[in-house]
Amino acid sequence: MKQKPGRFSGDNYDAKKVEQALDQFPDDLSTEEAYNRLVYLLGENYRPKYEELMSLDPTIRVNEKTPNNQIDAPSVEQMNVEILLDASGSMAGRVDGGIKMDLAKQAIRSFASDVPEGAQVSLRVYGHKGSNQKKDKAVSCQSNELVYPLKSYDSSQFEQSLNQFKPTGWTPLASAIQAAREDLKEWAGEKTRNIVYVVSDGVETCGGDPVKEAKKLGKSGIEPMVKIIGFDVDDAGQQQLKKVAEAADGSYQTVTSGDDLKEYLEAEKERIKQEWRGWSDHSSLKAQEKWGEKLSKVKDLLYKKPNGKEKGLAYILEEEINHLDAAVEYLEKKNKLEEKDSLAEKIHWRELDTTDFFGSLEVSLIEKLDKEKVAEWERIEEKEENMTNSYE
Repeated sequence: MKQKPGRFSGDNYDAKKVEQALDQFPDDLSTEEAYNRLVYLLGENYRPKYEELMSLDPTIRVNEKTPNNQIDAPSVEQMNVEILLDASGSMAGRVDGGIKMDLAKQAIRSFASDVPEGAQVSLRVYGHKGSNQKKDKAVSCQSNELVYPLKSYDSSQFEQSLNQFKPTGWTPLASAIQAAREDLKEWAGEKTRNIVYVVSDGVETCGGDPVKEAKKLGKSGIEPMVKIIGFDVDDAGQQQLKKVAEAADGSYQTVTSGDDLKEYLEAEKERIKQEWRGWSDHSSLKAQEKWGEKLSKVKDLLYKKPNGKEKGLAYILEEEINHLDAAVEYLEKKNKLEEKDSLAEKIHWRELDTTDFFGSLEVSLIEKLDKEKVAEWERIEEKEENMTNSYE
């Protein structure tokens, strides 16, 4: 495969010129000497196709967009969850199932504890100081605190963070969204998934513009997935929270009871699971497609029928053997061989051995492709299981 091509290989082949070269051979050539001379003249150039075949990357890797709209690249993506919790006085109100703040904390606790392994979580509360009286409005509107900084989830520390405040004052939603943008600004990039999870029961009451801040958040480069839950919100509050979600290209959902909240979260988990299952099926099909493309490449390099100047290694061999056989006939006619049959047999074995080599090479490469395809299927399945199990 790596031999130097003969003088008359490929497009250089000219029957008349070959015969002129053969006329220069001495008489009574031994089989070995005649064979070496013929290969020197007529050996074909296998190296380009052979090296392309041997350098073919058998890796099967699918980089399909995942349900969270990220490219599934080989490296592991970093997931960050920023939770914004409304701790204004109205969250002390009751709904079916209990006190709103208690139910919201339960939802947040459940959400944070189920994030995938390796994810980072943060908790920011707002409106948790002062009171909901006018004399304390300035204090309350300034209350915007990161009580659990962005880091891996620790159940005891997170629980302590949830328990250190009670629903108290006004609602500085805009400043909370602005602060979330600052919290996550260093986490922009393709390999990072940022989720901003907002739980609120009313409109902005501190004079800010949460829609404007949400729009800034959405265009900040951190590409956040914004999810807003309006908890027992009146019509005016729903309208504003919907606009906030839309401004950040996020989603909004109203719940009115503890059971509603639980049902919403369970439905959300199931939706995410279904998206990951669909991604898994589609990615597996893409892996099969890539396997097929690479298999076709192997087949073409080995067996592609002549098409212009393009031909597979098997047809390069066929052309070489035809030229060698014609040269043997010419040398026999010129009485330059000691033993024609021995030389013809040697050329025949050259053909058989090379053909067998192509076959073993094909089997070896297909085995590698099959192994890589199965490994990619297993990787896709494992990722689907990890991501769907994280929402159990």
